[in-house]
Amino acid sequence: MKALDVGSASDSARPGETASPSVGASVDQRGSVMLWYLVPIGAVGLFVAISVMVAASLAGSDSSSAAAERASAKLAPYRIVKAGQTYGQIAAKTGLSIDQLEAFNPHTDPGTIAVGQRIKLRLHVPPPPKPLGPRYWTVRSGQSFGSIAARTGHDIGSLRRLNARLKATALQPGSRVRLRR
Repeated sequence: MKALDVGSASDSARPGETASPSVGASVDQRGSVMLWYLVPIGAVGLFVAISVMVAASLAGSDSSSAAAERASAKLAPYRIVKAGQTYGQIAAKTGLSIDQLEAFNPHTDPGTIAVGQRIKLRLHVPPPPKPLGPRYWTVRSGQSFGSIAARTGHDIGSLRRLNARLKATALQPGSRVRLRR
């Protein structure tokens, strides 16, 4: 920003008139005071603008594998190839690109996929869910809610809630204790 040059009082006076020297000096002082405040404010604004642009560019630069994982997270882990399907048709139907399908299936030749073949739609396929375990436990001699809870990995409180009709003191061999709903 360029400061205004008001000039000296003698420059602006007409011949035969005298101007007061304090008028030009006060305008000069006001301009320098305004610059004193405006320059740091402008520098802070510029810094904020640059920071926002850098943050936006870093957030936008995503690796292709991470973007592919997010895109395929909503899909089933596998797709069974149907008659006449190609990688292009599968990609269009699933919203993935052909390059992503090839990356997820590196040992599969796109030109030779067969009907009934399983194609991965994710890079990392989640493991199958753990089995829930037995629903009931048959009480043996000497067992209590505490020993059954320790053997099965359940807490005593949940066993008591699930088996409200059974009294802890009345457990007998052959009784069935519910372990889950």
